[in-house]
Amino acid sequence: MEEEARVFARYLVRTAPPAGAVERYADAVARLFPEPDAARDRALLAFVRRHPWSVGCLDAATALVARDSRLRQRLLVMAAVLETTPEGADEFLPRDAGRAAMALLLPAIGLAALGRALIGLALLPLATRA
Repeated sequence: MEEEARVFARYLVRTAPPAGAVERYADAVARLFPEPDAARDRALLAFVRRHPWSVGCLDAATALVARDSRLRQRLLVMAAVLETTPEGADEFLPRDAGRAAMALLLPAIGLAALGRALIGLALLPLATRA
């Protein structure tokens, strides 16, 4: 669980989780998901722990085809934990960007998201093998 929390934090805020966030994440997961994970979810989470580079691609893919996956649910839990910390809160607050910057940034973000989703869709069958 600790490694999973670290992988998710690095994906969400690009740094290691702040003190106490790993424990709060583990407690929240235990309370919110007391039943055992399905084999597909266990395989997916194990793959992400072994290959942290894949979390963004698999997050994008599961957002399209498996919205109820434990990967998505646990990423949301970690995001909630991180946004309640002083170190992580700034990452979740809106930023003021000018129109010109947004005009350049939005297409780049869209292309990056599309690329991640396509890679994730190709990777998902491999990652979910039990």
